[in-house]
Amino acid sequence: MSDLERPWNDMAAATASAVEAFATIEEVFLLFAAAVFALHQDTLHAYAIDMAKADHPGQAAAIDAAQPTPLGGFYARIGLAMDALIAIESANGEILANPPADDGSDRYRIEMLLTRMRATAARLWLLTVQARAIGEGGAGLRLGVAGLWTRLQTVPRDTLEARAPAFTGMFYDGIRAEPMDYPAWPLSP
Repeated sequence: MSDLERPWNDMAAATASAVEAFATIEEVFLLFAAAVFALHQDTLHAYAIDMAKADHPGQAAAIDAAQPTPLGGFYARIGLAMDALIAIESANGEILANPPADDGSDRYRIEMLLTRMRATAARLWLLTVQARAIGEGGAGLRLGVAGLWTRLQTVPRDTLEARAPAFTGMFYDGIRAEPMDYPAWPLSP
């Protein structure tokens, strides 16, 4: 593994560990999947990027031709989306690293869990785009990302409707995917 691949693979391993921790309780895992989906939908609205299909250059060219955006071409928007994912993960990670005072309430524990889910969802999409659209990180990253998505693909689309609206609007200022396109749940990104 090269020095360039190692940080991405380390991030993938940490993300896999977080996903497995969420998966120990079914309802928590379903909420995490809803966060992942809401981020997908919000990013689609914010940057006209379907992160589940970001490695399909033909589709990107067709989208650019059909829906020009002031944010630039597909590759410029991928860069913007990657920067945004890093910012989302960092902002939520900062809250986790320096949490507000624990008042012992259930609300506090729920807020910290939701913060962890938002950070992990951003990291998962960052890894996905890095492995597939950008192509850096090597075979280990691609394999790690595939394993994460294999786990997420166990979540049925119909469970998202009750949970994803709680997360939409929490990732980008002024962006709230409404209505959400539930058939777009990326069952095989």
